[in-house]
Amino acid sequence: MTGERTRGAVLYTTAAALVVGGATWWVLSAPPEAPADPTAQWRSAVEQQIPDVDGQAAAETSELESGGVHSFEAFVDTGSYLVSTVCRGESGSMVRVSLSRIGNDSGLGVHCSEGRPPESFEVGLGGTMRMTVVVSDDGPVVFRYSLQRVVD
Repeated sequence: MTGERTRGAVLYTTAAALVVGGATWWVLSAPPEAPADPTAQWRSAVEQQIPDVDGQAAAETSELESGGVHSFEAFVDTGSYLVSTVCRGESGSMVRVSLSRIGNDSGLGVHCSEGRPPESFEVGLGGTMRMTVVVSDDGPVVFRYSLQRVVD
């Protein structure tokens, strides 16, 4: 009887060692987790900070490459509008927002680091809003703007 018990103990010990070894190999050979896509997180953050609301004249969210220039255009009625902008990107990234097409308008600098509140300013528009956004070399960034009519 002791010979059968010994063979059984060896068999069960070997089977347990194979199971533990296989489980260890499976865990250690798993591919590394892909890092979370920061642009998806940035998009969610800017859309929470400037959400779509009823009655807004225009709004858009875009991923912009580093060093790039992007133009936004919205057709609106003549009047006063509140422009709100926000962006998210790597530490040190920023964009320059300009509404003029002629002259030396250096634009409004908007920092894209975490936790920055949206920048807002009021403008008078006559038919079309044209906005130029220049991204710093520390991109990419996710930029969002919203345009709301100011009711007098």
